[in-house]
Amino acid sequence: MPAYHHRWLKGSSAALLAFALFGPASIRAGDEAESSSLPAHLGMQDALRLFRERGFDLIVADAMVDSTRGDAQIAGAIPNPAISGGVGRSFGFNSATCPGCSALAWDVGVSDQSALLDTLSGKRGLRVRTAELALAVARQSRADTQRTLESMLRQQYLEAVYNRDALDLAHESQGRLGHVLELNQARFQHGAISQVDALKVETEKLEADQEVERAELALAEAKYQLAFLLGVRGHVPEFEVDIDLPRYRVPNELGNATVGSLLDRARKQRPDLAAAHLQHDRAGSALQSAKRLRFPDLALSLGLSGQGAGSDVSSPPTVSLGLTLTPPLFYRFQGEVQKAQADLRVQDTLLAKTEAQIVNDVTVALGQFQSTRRRVERAEHGLLDRARRTRDLIQIQYEKGAASLLEYLDAQRMLIETTQGYLRDLADYWLAVVLIGEAVGLELGP
Repeated sequence: MPAYHHRWLKGSSAALLAFALFGPASIRAGDEAESSSLPAHLGMQDALRLFRERGFDLIVADAMVDSTRGDAQIAGAIPNPAISGGVGRSFGFNSATCPGCSALAWDVGVSDQSALLDTLSGKRGLRVRTAELALAVARQSRADTQRTLESMLRQQYLEAVYNRDALDLAHESQGRLGHVLELNQARFQHGAISQVDALKVETEKLEADQEVERAELALAEAKYQLAFLLGVRGHVPEFEVDIDLPRYRVPNELGNATVGSLLDRARKQRPDLAAAHLQHDRAGSALQSAKRLRFPDLALSLGLSGQGAGSDVSSPPTVSLGLTLTPPLFYRFQGEVQKAQADLRVQDTLLAKTEAQIVNDVTVALGQFQSTRRRVERAEHGLLDRARRTRDLIQIQYEKGAASLLEYLDAQRMLIETTQGYLRDLADYWLAVVLIGEAVGLELGP
């Protein structure tokens, strides 16, 4: 049972008490407040927990499972017996020739509504099997919904952390250029540099301010989207995500992974593939059930009738046993059979499509993982260090007058672009890890 079901059961008594004391408005306000609450620091595991408790699509998926469970109960239900009765009056009695006769006529009856032969013919069994397979499909579809949405949530969380790192980098660049601007303004006032150099620094500082604005907006949008996935229904509260992206490492499951090994695991663990197989079985069972409809419905009935009552009985009660047959003479359920055959062909195609989709998902995700892995390793094993050392050396030379302003600004710009590229590659690396987990049906990620 999902975690939020436990919370609902625990909170149901309190909700009923609040409804009795304060009315429905207080319940709505309480629910909205609860659904809008987020911890001040939202970690990845906190996000996953909240999503599993109140994610919109998961709630809908659970409702669909409950609905399909109801269909299974309907399919297995035994028809209620039909009980009938009636009274009437007989005309033409002559009390002189038939003393003591009564004009009252009555009858009662009961029918099994084809319940017995419905079971013996196998119709009920086929309906139950089809409905049970549909329920299994709904459960696997719910698991697949959780698989894809949790992957989306992980990706959105990583995007939010990346945007926070990008904002920190923009603030750092803004601060450095602010210091350089103050230094060069003082130099310009003393005639040590030209107005062109002063304007260049001021332009770079203004562009850094612009970048801070863009980074702040990107972070806010990423957090709003994250809150939506977590089922926040009212005002989005202030919250923070992790400070930095996870450090680079290779998960144990992906150390020596190949397309073949990942495909083997995906075929065993992907819930959408399991659902596709179950859908195929359900369509086959539905076809058998449609063909079995041609077996005529047979209803058994038992009746009791009589004339008169009490001491005025004209004829004793009569017991009768009846059989009602509904032979398929004019309509042999061709439409139901044709629809079931078409459904089976559709499920054949969808099963093949799902298998092809798994191959595509695994191949693309592994390619992204390998590419981003190489880029991150290249950045960490030399690219970042060289860009930083270049900037630091030129900064020292510039402060001593041995390097030009243009050289310093170029070095600073190169370091910022290199760092931004590294952060983007690191975020893409973990996104690729998450996508492999989604493609295989595993929980992979930071």
